[in-house]
Amino acid sequence: MSKEIVVNVGESQTRIAIVEGGKLAELYIEDAENKRTIGNLCLGRIRKVMPSIQAAFVDIGQEQDAFLHFSDLSDNLPYLIKYLQLDTPKVEAIDVPRGGKDWDKRPSDLLNRGEEILVQITKEPISNKGSRISTDLSLAGRFLVLVPLQNYVAVSRKITEEQERRRLQALAGSLVPDNFGVIVRTVAEDRDAKSLDKDLKLLMERWRRVENRLQEKPSAPALVHEDVDMASSIIRDQFSEEYDRLLVDHESLFHSIRSYVRAVAPGMVDRVELHEDDAPIFEAAGIQQGADRAFKDRVELPSGGYLFIEQTEAMHVVDVNSGRSGKGKSQAENSLNVNLEAARVIARQIRLRDLGGIIVVDFIDLERDKDKKKVYDELEDGFADDRAITKVLPMSDFGLVEITRQRLRPSITTTFSSADGSSSHDDGGEDPEKLRRAERKIQRLEQKVEQREQEVERLKQETGEETAPEEVERLREKIRALEQQVEEARAQAHSTKQEQQAPPAGDGEASAPRASVEPAADTVSPRAFVETVEQWITEHRDRHRSITLRVHPFTAAFLQRPVPSYPTRWFMDHLVRVHLEPDDDLEPMTFRVVDEQGEVLSDG
Repeated sequence: MSKEIVVNVGESQTRIAIVEGGKLAELYIEDAENKRTIGNLCLGRIRKVMPSIQAAFVDIGQEQDAFLHFSDLSDNLPYLIKYLQLDTPKVEAIDVPRGGKDWDKRPSDLLNRGEEILVQITKEPISNKGSRISTDLSLAGRFLVLVPLQNYVAVSRKITEEQERRRLQALAGSLVPDNFGVIVRTVAEDRDAKSLDKDLKLLMERWRRVENRLQEKPSAPALVHEDVDMASSIIRDQFSEEYDRLLVDHESLFHSIRSYVRAVAPGMVDRVELHEDDAPIFEAAGIQQGADRAFKDRVELPSGGYLFIEQTEAMHVVDVNSGRSGKGKSQAENSLNVNLEAARVIARQIRLRDLGGIIVVDFIDLERDKDKKKVYDELEDGFADDRAITKVLPMSDFGLVEITRQRLRPSITTTFSSADGSSSHDDGGEDPEKLRRAERKIQRLEQKVEQREQEVERLKQETGEETAPEEVERLREKIRALEQQVEEARAQAHSTKQEQQAPPAGDGEASAPRASVEPAADTVSPRAFVETVEQWITEHRDRHRSITLRVHPFTAAFLQRPVPSYPTRWFMDHLVRVHLEPDDDLEPMTFRVVDEQGEVLSDG
């Protein structure tokens, strides 16, 4: 079965689709308000220890305290506590014994209210529940997972050949330093020592940054390591030999992905392709209709039946209806056929919408046990390729099937209201397709400007700058014209966005006019802008570890586009947490730096 990954980069959000056999199987949407937090390491402060429910609540800087169940406490918890108490936290300074758990104290005796603890987010906040966290810390790479303060080597159970398992275990064991554990991932099968060693060194560098951050004695709660964004995570964890291609519609992201794939899997670099057609990438890949269907309560079945998928406070409920199906068939035969068809579609829709928790399906009543077994088997087969842990119970006498599915984050239908990434809290009146067309026009024009600039440079080198040939002047005129078109396209996109976000006027009242912001004539280049911001961060990182960077909305979108984004790069390189804040009153490619107390530190 053919498989591919399709990545669409918009002005303020990114959509990632997993396509299997030409059909949309998984859809992920990420924007500034709904960023991935799974994998982040946080220095938290214990707020409550509750032995009655076998859990503790930890402040990690989010709206709600995170939930730490005693089952999520690692075997090395006493050594982790001792590690945090060191004046200069270093893994090498802790003597971690080999083997499993070697302490018999109750968790409530080790966890004390008000103490600091290093945790990792394993599940994002859902509804009114805070994040779920664990003290079993790890950093994931392409081939390996690094586990500090442990002494073991494990191999993915999906690698089944015993000889290969022993080879990888011996290889990883010879590379990993003392007091570190390592897990060999499935994609490491048949990889050589050089590939594993390179991945391990990158992970060790990342952990050293975490230690450097801890050595600065940050005040809890504090983020000490931010994992990669959604697009990077999917490419790192899923893009393997079984995928035929990775299609992306943004040139900068395309080159970043190719560079990463060239480093970790050179043989797959040709499978990374840039989408250059005028048609939207999801439409060109034939998956836009499938993405739109994921946000509808009613899902049509090919036979004429249909499903209703609804969400309640406690669970998701799916109702199967026969509709117009079954012409010329007996009732029993029609009911079985509709149920089998529904089972296939339900498995695909649950995975596509990323529904989790308890899911109850009300199938059409069946009399014979063997027919119920067929429907159950069809559901099981449908979830075979699902990476989330899923359990299906047999059909009851009432035709109900109960499903539980691992839930790590809110489903996309809970967070967003459409396949275009509109917030589920937004009111109507949106035209996301109009905005997407404006964004694509900007991208195409920016690429043309860059090409023309390269042509000017080439001609200058061939003829000499002092000669100023007519060809150079002609190209410069084209550049100026194209730049004007870019600004007009930006203004159009900005106007469209403001129209979508503007609240409706009250009865008999005119809506307040919005001030238009025109870009300055001497606006610096994006590259120079990034360099200026980074220079400021470098000069002030010893005094400010967390800042708010206010920029024009288009500049904010530009800074969020790359993988990893510029704020993530600045944090990894300088350990300065940069919060982006769009500000319509600022000119494009200008910025204002504000500290945690709201005081303006710099204007640039």
